[in-house]
Amino acid sequence: MNDTPQPRSPSSKRYILKVIFLGDAAVGKTSIVARHVASTFRENYIPSLGANITSRDYNIGGNDITLLIWDIAAQEGFGRVRHEYYNGAKAAFIVYDVTRPSTFEDLIYWIGDLDEVIRKKIPLILIGNKIDLPAVVSAHSGERLAADIGADFIETSAKTGENVEMAFEKIVRRLSGTTLSTLPT
Repeated sequence: MNDTPQPRSPSSKRYILKVIFLGDAAVGKTSIVARHVASTFRENYIPSLGANITSRDYNIGGNDITLLIWDIAAQEGFGRVRHEYYNGAKAAFIVYDVTRPSTFEDLIYWIGDLDEVIRKKIPLILIGNKIDLPAVVSAHSGERLAADIGADFIETSAKTGENVEMAFEKIVRRLSGTTLSTLPT
């Protein structure tokens, strides 16, 4: 995937699309975003407060796409504010930690919380993160849940970078194939 900004041709269109990251605290949402945007990883976990917003540009099929990536805090105290952050999302990454079954079980909450606010079908990527550690939640369980909710599934390691780029490629391709045709430029 070519994500290097290219000169715009007269026929190219520019899109700015909001994607959000959801899931329990400490599943690696911030680390996945940092690995993708800045090719970095921090061992020390610093909880997100509210939302961290970053962006990355892509060129797909001659169209310029900027993903506004919202890494949304999971802490309970941010519940009301979090719903405001969901508004306008064109796609979502829902993340769990393969070493902590409770984070997988909590996905039902995150999916319901998103559906309550968005109220329409958007592309979803279910991510099982931390595959550099011994997994307790099987990939098969993640694949089954993803099939049940109509999401793509991928396992990643923010620490090593394994499959992180592929997760973003999946979402950009899903967005460019479905969302772009329905958006004004």
